[in-house]
Amino acid sequence: MPVSVAHGELVVEILGAGSGHPTASRDTSSLLVGSAEGWTAVECPGSIVHKLEARSLTMCSLRRLILTHKHIDHVYGVPHLVHAMAIEGLVEEIDLLAPAQTLATVAEMVAVHELADDWYPAIRSTEISTAGQSELLRAPSLRITATGVAHTCDTLGLRFETEAAAVCYSSDTRPCASVTRLATGADILLHDCGGPHRLREAFSAGHSSAREAGIVAAEAGVRKLVLMHLGPRDENILKECRLEAQAIFGGPVDLAMDGMRWSFSDHRKRRS
Repeated sequence: MPVSVAHGELVVEILGAGSGHPTASRDTSSLLVGSAEGWTAVECPGSIVHKLEARSLTMCSLRRLILTHKHIDHVYGVPHLVHAMAIEGLVEEIDLLAPAQTLATVAEMVAVHELADDWYPAIRSTEISTAGQSELLRAPSLRITATGVAHTCDTLGLRFETEAAAVCYSSDTRPCASVTRLATGADILLHDCGGPHRLREAFSAGHSSAREAGIVAAEAGVRKLVLMHLGPRDENILKECRLEAQAIFGGPVDLAMDGMRWSFSDHRKRRS
């Protein structure tokens, strides 16, 4: 992966494609988004430092860290990130953006592990409202928009947009109109999928079925749907999810995999 990204280009890589119980091929859900403005990490798995190093990026390569909600599989790597930066003598602030509930959870984790003295980098926290849609960043090379979605706690969906493309990440959510609005016209929608619709009761609290993800993708008019936060280990069930979503959506559907990456430039996608 190149350390820098060309003006107008948008690079999106799935660092983790799985649910709260990672598998051998899918870590907990997380993304890395690059533009000429810099790199943004979305969610913070425990292996975040290793994942950055494997891509020839350093902890200082990150312009910001966005956490969509407070659940452990999305935030458990923050103490390790702070500690690893201190070991390397890195005192730069960590620019953290998240809902209020999530910022409070992170503050507690940092306090419990005693990571708040002068030896550790400070965390500069910015609260993101989950009430409606908000613009987190508008730069010449990147626009980031957030909206509240329908999970079991305050949770954000995100949209990353450059001149080349737009990619939307639903985070963990039941199907909801706010995701449809956020994803409208996007090149890729990374949407939560707890399993096929026939197993809906197993994940009804705060996740979507493959069928429901397909409906959102169709209503939003996206070009491609990628099913994220995948928990099933049975390949037949995963295949059922893809076919179920595809039957509703009508467009291309992928099952998210760790390392899946897209690079958009001049409205053309290059897969590496």
